[in-house]
Amino acid sequence: MPTSATDRRRPCVCLPATAPTPGAIGLIELHGDVAGVLERLTTVRAWPVGRLRLVRFDEIDEGLAGRIRPDVAHLMPHGGPRVMQRLVARLAELGAPVADPVDVAPRDRYPEARDEVEALMLATLARAHSPLAVDLLLDQPRRWRDRPAFAAEDEERSRRLDRLVDPPRVVLAGPPNVGKSTLSNALFGRALSITLDRPGTTRDYTRGWLDLGGLVVQWHDTPGLRDGADEIERRAIALAVDLMESADLLVAITDGGHPWPVLPRRPHLRVASRTDLGERADADVSVCAPSGDGIADLVRLLRDALVPPDDLAHPGPWRFDARLERA
Repeated sequence: MPTSATDRRRPCVCLPATAPTPGAIGLIELHGDVAGVLERLTTVRAWPVGRLRLVRFDEIDEGLAGRIRPDVAHLMPHGGPRVMQRLVARLAELGAPVADPVDVAPRDRYPEARDEVEALMLATLARAHSPLAVDLLLDQPRRWRDRPAFAAEDEERSRRLDRLVDPPRVVLAGPPNVGKSTLSNALFGRALSITLDRPGTTRDYTRGWLDLGGLVVQWHDTPGLRDGADEIERRAIALAVDLMESADLLVAITDGGHPWPVLPRRPHLRVASRTDLGERADADVSVCAPSGDGIADLVRLLRDALVPPDDLAHPGPWRFDARLERA
């Protein structure tokens, strides 16, 4: 259960709040019975609320520390990964182990929030992957203050908008030598997949994070589906089929010289590739990856299929956290 700000006697825990990569300043949050941990870590006895101090963190580093509330403190050492690792380890020795963020109440993590909805919004904003989520999340506290009753269509819209926070899975599938990997590389702007005019070149699926006009997705480029593959390639194809069955968006691809692939489920979108070598009229969108023709249209169709424009423009609230039912 999330901890409560009113229970100041609970054991102290720490939360590293900055990325584990090098930085100028790190931030570690302390929650719970912070006074004793602060005294033992810094040898400073008096820790009034609202005062910031320059202190030594044991024999590890020098930095800033402050008690934000009776049960919340912030430590700001230098942001080198080793400094942060040693400080977190020392805090664990002093009785303040690392906690899972979900075990700390949003109001405790974000004391600047005006209410529970704003605290939940800030917690969601911190982990949202997509740029399109930012303005929409920032406006949610206002929308929730005068929210109407939620209907089934509002819940469905909220589930689609959740893809702005947790990237959906998009799987590209088709026969060999129709331009799958070339298209993936064009979308990423770099060589994610090996391209070669030979069946079986892509023998495993490749994955990467892809920004589709503000919506970040998990993009999967799968091996070409064909008969006569060797054992290693057959295993890779079997894994790819599992991905296709669980995909949030399944994209079929082929060119003018090949049929549409037989997939384990109906694709959401059909892409005709290599249009410089021939057109076909039975696709949702046509692209030529080397020249870039049709790429912008494909990006728009992919994004809109996952998060429709009407969802983004809807003026109602978005249930971006299940705890909003109790907010």
